Amino acid sequence: MSTLHASAVDRDPEFRLNLGMLGDQKALGRRLALTREALGLTAAQLCKRIDCKANRWSQYESGERRITLEIADRLCDEFGLTMDWIYRGNRAILPDAIRVKIPRIAA
Repeated sequence: MSTLHASAVDRDPEFRLNLGMLGDQKALGRRLALTREALGLTAAQLCKRIDCKANRWSQYESGERRITLEIADRLCDEFGLTMDWIYRGNRAILPDAIRVKIPRIAA
């Protein structure tokens, strides 16, 4: 596997199955909820830090609405996340503290 691709450990197909299809809006929402939980934040706390309305965040987490690039960018800047994690489910270069918590929370 090239260095441009995630390792087999970080692209665990079993983990991905728990989140649904990578492009699926519900799976994207589930990743956002898992991320927030891994950060140890309530929705209100996260929204305050990234300047996002709580009702909009709720729509993102539920999969009713797809997260905007602007809000995703704020998440990345504030918490060291990656667009690859948010939109594709690739945990490979997430901060270790978050990367190791996500599978445990998802289980």
